[in-house]
Amino acid sequence: MDGIVIDKPSRTLHIRRTYTAAVDRVWWAWTDAEAISRWWGPEGWAATVYEMDVRPGGRWRFQIAPADESSAPVRNVATYNAVVARAELHYNAAFADEAWQSDNTGDFPTAVTFTPAGTGCTVDVAATFPDDRALQRAVELQMAEGYAEALDRLDNFLNDPNSEGETIMDTLTSADGTTIAYEKTGSGPAIIVVSNVAEDHTGVAGLAKALSRDFTVISFDRRGRGGSGDPQPYDPAREIEDIAALIDVAGGTAALTSGSGGSGLTLDAASALGDKVTGVYLYEPSFIVDDSRPPAPTGYVETLEALVAAGKRSEAVEYFMTEMIRVPAEYIPMMKQDPSWDLMAKYAHTYAYDARTLADLQDGTPLPTDRWTIEAPIAVSVGSEGEEFIRRGAHALAALLPNVTVLTLPDQDHSAFWMAPEPVAAQAKTFLLG
Repeated sequence: MDGIVIDKPSRTLHIRRTYTAAVDRVWWAWTDAEAISRWWGPEGWAATVYEMDVRPGGRWRFQIAPADESSAPVRNVATYNAVVARAELHYNAAFADEAWQSDNTGDFPTAVTFTPAGTGCTVDVAATFPDDRALQRAVELQMAEGYAEALDRLDNFLNDPNSEGETIMDTLTSADGTTIAYEKTGSGPAIIVVSNVAEDHTGVAGLAKALSRDFTVISFDRRGRGGSGDPQPYDPAREIEDIAALIDVAGGTAALTSGSGGSGLTLDAASALGDKVTGVYLYEPSFIVDDSRPPAPTGYVETLEALVAAGKRSEAVEYFMTEMIRVPAEYIPMMKQDPSWDLMAKYAHTYAYDARTLADLQDGTPLPTDRWTIEAPIAVSVGSEGEEFIRRGAHALAALLPNVTVLTLPDQDHSAFWMAPEPVAAQAKTFLLG
């Protein structure tokens, strides 16, 4: 029966809950970083997921904090030991300090099983503690009750009509064993949409929808975002492997498209993957090739990494906005009021990821001559209302590589890739399909 059992002889907490939702949907709610952040933790607490790599050896790092700030946040680091898709999750969890190191109160192995119950699903959670003292601490902290409240919140989330339309993303396993979450829509020739810094696949949802009228579109959560893993240390080469795996899903060949800071990775992938890439459409690559605007700040990557390591994610976003994007400081307080700021703070660690990819593309010097070898046709589009340094970077790429066409998108600026997906998709279709 549903409920809580404290088994003192085995030092185990058992919590069971049955849902009307099917196993697939309940599994998704437990393994998608965005989904679990919507219900994890007791009533009145909010969860922030910093890492969720659902594979053996992968980590799950999260923080829960009371909405009324009545007590300090609680941090936890879990390492997955076994993952059986839609059936079992096994992980060792430990309370952690601000540096995400164990607080030495001991690990507690946890098993979560998902069992079909008619058209619904029964979830069993069993958390085992190393000794009687650890179990007693869990009882005093009302851990079982907290779990039970979280599972109640999960029921509300699963039955929320606003969440019914949310897509349960497919996943693949990349070359290094990392889980990559992706979404496949539309029909026709394949195109993969590569998102930008500090956003998951939802950031390019408008463009993916517009392209899906003419293409089979694959959008995905890049490493460290959404439902995809984030093993450390970060290596840009692994992201190329992720794109290669997505091309396999697409049938062996695909076009690539991206905008702004995602353009460096897209070109790297097109160069590495050769004839698997049928064409490339880039919108306003953020290359800085001369003195038409200041280059990336000295120590840019190191500063971003230090801020994130210190838990100063909002400060990392502010640093990126003021020092890299050059947003006037007086605009920052207003920007912080927009919900998009919180999403950027959640993914603040990815600023350093993309900065590594763009390291020699934003330093105010000519583009490297030995980085790319690409035979596929490439379109580099610049908004007619865009900045001069963007146009110079586009023409620099055209002078460097064969088969590059510089296009202009009338009446648009740098935001068009996200805010004006229809004209962007129409231009991409014309270039890639003729």
